[in-house]
Amino acid sequence: MLLPLLASFCLAQIGSPKIEDAVVYEANLRACGGFAGVSKRLDALHELGVNVLWLMPIQPVGKIRSAGGLGSPYAIADFDKVNPEFGTPEEFRRLIEGAHRRNIAVVLDWVANHTAWDNPWLKNHPDWYTHDAKGEITIPAGTNWQDVADLNYDNRDLRKAMTASMKGWIDRYGVDGFRCDAADFVPFDFWKEAVSTLRKSQRRPLFMLAEGFRADHYAAGFDLTFGWNFYHKLRDIYKGAKASDLVSAVQAESRDIPPGARRLRFLTNHDESAWQGTILDFFKTDEGVKTAFTVTALYGGTPLIYTGQEVSWPKRIPIFENSTIDWNRDPQAVKAIAALFDLRRRHAALRTGTISDVSTDDAIVFVRKQGADEALVVANVRSRPINLRLGKAGQGAWRDGWTGKPATLEPNISLPAYGCKVFFR
Repeated sequence: MLLPLLASFCLAQIGSPKIEDAVVYEANLRACGGFAGVSKRLDALHELGVNVLWLMPIQPVGKIRSAGGLGSPYAIADFDKVNPEFGTPEEFRRLIEGAHRRNIAVVLDWVANHTAWDNPWLKNHPDWYTHDAKGEITIPAGTNWQDVADLNYDNRDLRKAMTASMKGWIDRYGVDGFRCDAADFVPFDFWKEAVSTLRKSQRRPLFMLAEGFRADHYAAGFDLTFGWNFYHKLRDIYKGAKASDLVSAVQAESRDIPPGARRLRFLTNHDESAWQGTILDFFKTDEGVKTAFTVTALYGGTPLIYTGQEVSWPKRIPIFENSTIDWNRDPQAVKAIAALFDLRRRHAALRTGTISDVSTDDAIVFVRKQGADEALVVANVRSRPINLRLGKAGQGAWRDGWTGKPATLEPNISLPAYGCKVFFR
């Protein structure tokens, strides 16, 4: 009996990867077939190069004032239970153990800012919530989120209960960290207390991602925040803005955060897919998507893939309803992403190297260096072929990153519509 228990304990203790090595996959459980469906996808995710699996909220969803359909997964009815819609606690445990066997850390989406209206906390602890002048519990300020009630972090008992719930998932199931929803809405001092408590309780590193932009999240103990500036600027560039404008977005994201701190970089996520459009809407063609993601994954930061992105899924993915994805839709897209992450894994320059941006109006061009490892990325962000004049830093003898063959770059280089090249030397 001792050996199985010991094996289970060891599987639960792998910890998360170094932040510079992380490749994150966001799983929409309603599009993946619940815990069992995600478990079936673990080999594919491992082969893709994923080492952090972010699960959208797995707790029961509120029914009172529901947003419609199956309800929003971000309206939590009970922080400590597993939503039977996705499977049993044992199926969740098997998912985590299967991920750990493949060296994939599992991160839970955590909604600390608010609860569903039928969460037992409303009845048992109404003082944990924000009240208006009439004494009524309110929705989060500045939102139209009618399906949730705002929590009041002036209450010390609430802080203790929320931290205890988070720690419970680590202790019971061996989860490896949290993606904290609407983190900018929650006070800095709570995050600092909670993250410190969680980290001190473990001998292994936890992966802590804040869905927010505030610079103080790093001081609170988070590893990552969201790179919204980069994402929106890249979309603007695909609409016709100058490619050279991307560097200003990177500078804005880097302002006021600690040296070496990282942002999460993405082409889509559950909010963008459900409410804004598909990656093909934003980045035009399959080649356009490939080039946009190459830039996103290699221009600093930590890359994220959302459910279905690996097969260039052409439809929006709802979060209030179940949906189905054809995982065999585009094998070439899968191979391209796997090859991209393999390049990133094998070359330190692409993970931790310095960045020199020499972009033009129509091409994103940057050089990354780490010791003797040097990389050059050249990306045409237009729907037409372009001729590009490289500066001295780009000329000379290189190796093609996709083929491994020698490549001598002349002062001028031609790229097809949405063409992208990666070179090393």
